[in-house]
Formats: sequence, C-alpha cells, structure tokens
Amino acid sequence: MAVMLGKPLAWKTATGDDLKMLQTLQGNILKGHGRDFTANIFFRFGKGKLAGSKRLLRDLANHHVTSAYQQLLSTEKHKKDKSDGGPFVHVALSYKGYCALGLDATAPGDPDFKLGMGDQASLNALSDPAVVQWETPFQQEIHGMVLAAALTEGETGALARKIEAMITDAGGDIVHIQHGKALKNEHGIGIEHFGYVDGRSQPLMLQEDVDHEAVITGTTQWDPAFPLSTALVKDPGTPDANAFGSYFIFRKLEQQVQAFKTREQNIADLLKLKGDSPRELAGALIVGRFEDGTPVRQSDAALDLPPPNDFSYASDAAAARCPFHAHIRKVNPRHAIPAERIHIMARRGIPFEDTKRVFHPAEVPGAGDMAEFMKDVAPKLPIDGVGLLFMAYNFDISKQFKFVQKDWANATNFPGPAPFGIDPVIGQ
Repeated sequence: MAVMLGKPLAWKTATGDDLKMLQTLQGNILKGHGRDFTANIFFRFGKGKLAGSKRLLRDLANHHVTSAYQQLLSTEKHKKDKSDGGPFVHVALSYKGYCALGLDATAPGDPDFKLGMGDQASLNALSDPAVVQWETPFQQEIHGMVLAAALTEGETGALARKIEAMITDAGGDIVHIQHGKALKNEHGIGIEHFGYVDGRSQPLMLQEDVDHEAVITGTTQWDPAFPLSTALVKDPGTPDANAFGSYFIFRKLEQQVQAFKTREQNIADLLKLKGDSPRELAGALIVGRFEDGTPVRQSDAALDLPPPNDFSYASDAAAARCPFHAHIRKVNPRHAIPAERIHIMARRGIPFEDTKRVFHPAEVPGAGDMAEFMKDVAPKLPIDGVGLLFMAYNFDISKQFKFVQKDWANATNFPGPAPFGIDPVIGQ
C-alpha cells in the first residue's frame, strides 16, 4: 500500500510502505532531531573529483546519515531511560551540487530550488540584502551542507571533524562551518536570544505527536495535525515509490538583542507600564507571547505554565488582545481554512552565538523603568553576533517559505485590511 501523504503518519504502528519510507527518509524532516549542539558544514565538491564525490555521499548515507525511523526510535528510548540518542547526521544538496554530480536532469524540480536564494528576483521579492552584503562564506558557491549534531559540544565537534575529513579526503572543500547551540529556560523549553519560547507551534506530521498535544494543551481551537505532504516531496531521481525528500531552507538571522530590548522598554513607557512584570507586556505585544510562551491572546501576564497552543484569533477579530502585527499572528493567523494552512512549514531552528553573551537570555535582569534598564541591563546585552539559524522543510518553496516571508511577514496589510505594519521580528 502506497504512503498516504494526505494525513499524519502513526509511526509506532507503521508497516509496509510507511515503514520503508521512514527507514529511507532522512531524520529532522518530520520531527526535530532534538540535539543541543549542531555544526552546519557547508561544502563544495572538488572539480574533476566525481568518483570521490559520489563515494563521499555513499559513505555518508551508509554509515552516518540518521533515518527518520532511527531518530524516532532513539528519541523514544531517551524518553524512557534518558539515554543518549547518539549522533545525528543529515545531508542536503543544493541544485548546483546536483549539477556538480552530473545529476541536474534528475534534480528536484522546484524553480526556486534551482535558482537558489541568491537569485536577484528572489532577493527583490523578499526585500533581502544583496549577496555582496551576506557574510563572506555564504557568498561562495555551495554544493551541500551536512548537519552534524550530538548531545554535547565536544561530541558534536568530534563528529564535525570526522565529516570534514571525509569531505576533504574526497577532494572537496569546506566552505564554512556554522555552529548552533540550544538555549533553554528554567523549564527546559527552547528559547531564542530575545528570551522568548521558540518553535512552540509546529505543524505536527506524526499522529503520536498530535495525540500528545491533545493531552498537554488540547486541540479544540487550533488543529496542529498536518499531512505528510506539508514537507515531503517524491524523489524524482529514483523509481523507488518510498523515496522522499524535502526542500531545505537555511537563513542565518542576526538578532540585535540590545536594540530589541531597548525598544521593548520604549513601548512599555508609551503604554505607561510600571514595574518589572507589567512591563513584560510590551514585549508580549510585539511577539504575541510572553517570554514563557503564554499567548497574549489568552492572558495579560505570564502564567508560567507549559506554553499553550490551543487558541485562535476568532474572538479577537479587532485585535483587542493580540495586535495584528504581532510576530506569531503574522506568520500563523490560525484560521482553519485549508488555503491558509498550506503555507505553514516545518521549522527546525537553533540559536547561534558567534559572540559570547554576558547573560543567558533567560537570566537577563528585569527593570522597573527605562533608567534602570539603561544603567544595569542594556550595556551587558549583545549588540550583534548572536541570532537564530532558521531552518525549515518545504514541499513548495514559493507556497511556503517565500509566501510566509513576502505575503505575511513583510506585508503591511496582513492579517487585516488596514496598514498594520510588517512583522516586527522577521519582517523585511
């Protein structure tokens, strides 16, 4: 029986083609890999080294790449006995990488994949900076990326060095290595550098995750269940009916923490909010959630609970609770209509810290007013050098990543008819 892409998959009871698909699909696509340390190894195949390049991919696939099924089994084991899930490896190729291997005729056909993110028309459509303004390594031609991850920083480094050696031994070049490191609050929930719970509302493509969500916070107002087709694309390079992949998006997004936190204080003053806790509402109106993940749609203050996700804006049509321009409302307006849900994508981001922070984001001291903030807090916040490695899996780049960025985050008239402004977090 063929894999049914039109619904979530119950992986624990998967048999036949469903099981074969999980065993051949790379991990991280249907569910995040869960490791706290990563190395994104960007590389280029060596010119005239076709045999070595193919051997490299074969060796990575046979001995290092983690399948979706392996990942799910190790995650389940970790839940039971807290065992180390082991290393995780994922390989992604660019269209130029396919061409370097002589496989351009059988490469996945998405037009945006073939053009690449540096295509000038795409840059213009997304209001992105010109390629010459990107960090120098990313301006180069890149053929692929290996995502290496492990439980500890040392294990991740050792794994990355092993893969680097494999690439260079095959005649390839290392273009750049970008490290990521998970940040968590006191409850062990992932956060980003502004201090907010991150990645809470994901499209869930595994039925077990959907069932778990129903127990944690409920699913009566927002349905988190999404079909496998949200991320999976049939591999056109093989007749194997169980071979699938996905279009991978990578963006290195710098977060200007000092500027953002200062703006929060400006807004708190404009709203005449007094005291540390009440002033946190200013940031919640920007993001749409308090730092602990409490939706501003549901509360005027942080509730210190598992971050709720079962809510919609149906009874907040006038944005009396959550502003139209709030980040989480812009990138997921939470209507139940299929024409809107098709744009939601599976996000797999992790923070980076090229410049070491003084304060962990969850431990930034509060401030009762602007003067206290400017004196005791602002000087110790990073100006640049930290941010988020935004990664996502798409079935269609134009309908998902590009649409969300251009037609939602960057649009001044969405999700309402008036000019509400761009997304204050990722809007360009």
